[in-house]
Parts: sequence; structure tokens; C-alpha cells
Amino acid sequence: MLWSEKKLLFIAMMAMLLLSACDRQVVFEKNQAIPSEGWNYQDKIKFEAEVNDTASLHNLYINIRNTTDYGFSNLYLFLDIEFPDGTALRDTIECLLADRTGQWTGKGFGKIRSNSFLFRTDVWFPEQGNYVFTMEQAMRTQLLEGIADVGLRIERK
Repeated sequence: MLWSEKKLLFIAMMAMLLLSACDRQVVFEKNQAIPSEGWNYQDKIKFEAEVNDTASLHNLYINIRNTTDYGFSNLYLFLDIEFPDGTALRDTIECLLADRTGQWTGKGFGKIRSNSFLFRTDVWFPEQGNYVFTMEQAMRTQLLEGIADVGLRIERK
């Protein structure tokens, strides 16, 4: 094998190692589609994440896909977290989907934009087990149109 071929093979193997290492940091990620007619104020989106690592710190993200027809620049969410022992807490989260000038944030083209919002850093899960994350839209609109998907991602730091 020539020196340049060995070098290329080494670089390819290192790139694969780095890419696979990045994926290992995602502990949980799931997205749920919102009905095309809109997100009803009473509809709750539930994610159940099995957490086994009680030693590491984690970052929590909310994933939002919206259309450019969405009528607001932000999205308020209520997030309930139920711990394996049954205790629960509630948080209110604001996701900014457009800047002050009205330009949509996030990635995408055409009518769809995707954002991932870091809402908690350095989270320590005190016990192993099933954590239930329940989201509901808090925009005071009975039927919220323009939100295509809502998701949750947990990453190990």
C-alpha cells in the first residue's frame, strides 16, 4: 500500500470514528408530527425516555418544525417532566421562531423551518428509569396552525 493510500485510509477511519462518537452523545431523540389542521390547545405530546446514566450531565433540547405560514414569531410551551419515582415538575418554555425583523430562524428552505432549542443545560438525572416529558402548546389559541412537528432530544455532555 502506498503512503498516500495509508494516509487516506487513516483519515477515513478517523472521520468515521468522530462521526460515530457524535451519535453516542444523543441519549434520546424523538419527533412527533402535529395534525395538518393544527395543534389543539388540549392536545398533549408525550415522550417517554429511558434514562440509564445517572453519572453524566445532559443537555435537553426542544425540536420544532414550523411552516412559514405560522402566525407568530415565537411558540410558548408547557413542559411537564415526570420522574421514575412519580414526582413531577412543570416548566414554561419560549421558542423564538423568527427574529425581530420577522426573518424565520432555523434551517430549511421553501415553507418549512427546523429549529432545535437548548432549554436546559447540565441536567443530572437522579435515578435510572422512565422519564415522561409531556408538552402542550401555551399560545392561548384553540387551534394553533403552522407547527408541523415537535420533538425532544437529550444529549450526554
